[in-house]
Amino acid sequence: MFRLFLTTSLIALAAPSLADTFTAEARVDTVTIYPGLATVTRQVTLDLPAGQHEIIVPGMPEGLSTEGLRLAAPAGTQVGAVNLAFDRLPVTPDQSAPEVVAARDEVERLEGVLRDRAAEIAQIRLRVQAAEEQVAFLQSLSQANAGEALGAASIADIQALAQMVGSETLAVRETAFAAEQEAKAAELARQDDVEALQEAQQALAALLAPEEGGAVLTFTLAVAAAGEVTVDVSSVEGFANWSPVYDMRLTTGDDAALDVDRAVVISQQTGQDWNDVQLILSTARPGEQIAPSGVWAPLRQIISEEELDRERGAAMLSDSMRTMSRSVVSDFAEEVAQAPMPMTAQADFSGATVTYVYPGPVDIRNGVEDLRLPLDTLNFEADVWAEAVPSRDQIAYRMAEFTNDTGEVMLPGQALIFADGTMIGFSQLPLLAAGADTEMGFGPLDGLRLTRAIPNKTTGDVGVFTSANQLTEQAIMTVENLTGQNWDVKLRDAVPYSEQDDLEVAFTASPAVTRRNPDGLRGILEWDLDVPAGEKQEVTLDYTLTWPNGFVLR
Repeated sequence: MFRLFLTTSLIALAAPSLADTFTAEARVDTVTIYPGLATVTRQVTLDLPAGQHEIIVPGMPEGLSTEGLRLAAPAGTQVGAVNLAFDRLPVTPDQSAPEVVAARDEVERLEGVLRDRAAEIAQIRLRVQAAEEQVAFLQSLSQANAGEALGAASIADIQALAQMVGSETLAVRETAFAAEQEAKAAELARQDDVEALQEAQQALAALLAPEEGGAVLTFTLAVAAAGEVTVDVSSVEGFANWSPVYDMRLTTGDDAALDVDRAVVISQQTGQDWNDVQLILSTARPGEQIAPSGVWAPLRQIISEEELDRERGAAMLSDSMRTMSRSVVSDFAEEVAQAPMPMTAQADFSGATVTYVYPGPVDIRNGVEDLRLPLDTLNFEADVWAEAVPSRDQIAYRMAEFTNDTGEVMLPGQALIFADGTMIGFSQLPLLAAGADTEMGFGPLDGLRLTRAIPNKTTGDVGVFTSANQLTEQAIMTVENLTGQNWDVKLRDAVPYSEQDDLEVAFTASPAVTRRNPDGLRGILEWDLDVPAGEKQEVTLDYTLTWPNGFVLR
């Protein structure tokens, strides 16, 4: 029996302490911002004895998502049950940060200063009131004595009385005036203290704002050995966003160059300030589509004139069905609504994920809009030319191409465009991998005038032994340079293309086409033209479409 008791006692002595409760702050350490949300890593650091403990962390954001909450503890510790409370919050001791304590002390100090000021002004006002009472007394005394002096005293006595009352009244009024001026000066000084108190109260309110309406995180933590323990608390929080912005400054001429000022714009409304945090920006989009969309191939056909007539007859029949009874039309509409609709692919950015670690800690206040953080300035050599599309535009546009030779990825973002020191407008820079080339527009060139005329367009039958239909079109395009400098011009136009053997397309051009179907764009033609200042270049394009009788051109 004694041996059993001794063994149990030794086990109890060797066992660590159990179920202690500790309260600590969670300090925001690292923030990774994605488009539309952020991953926030907070650190909870405590000096703990060995054993199992309950850890209470107040001041967590009210809108925190439990699905995205993760805790990571170091080796030698183990996290147990985790609870996040929003309504019935546990009682926690005051965990005010040093800056909050200092702000409260400043508010209390200024409140004391205002109380002292008020007492000082009240004391000065008492002197003013006493002086006014003295004046009233002298006035009543002079009136009483004056009546007696007129009946019994000499003129000298009356003069002496008047002089005495006048001098005493003057002295008292001077005292009252001086006290009034002193009171006004004290009130003016008090106004400065009132403003200082208001600013201190606003500063305190700003520091306390993130704690209002917060949540409390509670978790158990088993610690093998006593010592300092840091637990990382990661959460996914919405209402955060970032985007890169660029100022792109193009210089044209013989030594064309492009200077790019990079910055990022950040906003967050997560409910808490992020002070002195490591900022990571990511192009990953965890809140968006994670699997590819379906693809449906379009069906294209040619149709004979007989089939076309049958389609027209069916359309006329459809019009006549509008006179059917309401119930029949309703049934027909229901059948049509149940038929499967073709799905179309959505435009989607599918570049590689990029992360950017901002150098140095930053402060991002809750509710901030468009906090701009500068990054750096990049310098590129640029190829500059004018691009002309006479079929759509009346003037040409300045274009530039540059290579990302920085050795790093340039993230997609909005760009403010400048050309030769003049602001042109806004554009969008795509994701640009290291070593990749890109072309961007840098505004209109009003002095490069474009025209496109169609002097000849005919449709008719051709052929000797067989009959066929034919469409012929001629276009004359002109580029006139009124800018005062020479320009290399890339002129672009188009001719129809066919995927059917029975529909033949032929064209001729003068001068000859430089590129046909650039970048796989079928039917697109390009010319490289040299247009000196004050001169004009003309391009003639003829094309012919030929197809058999019995078919209709679409």
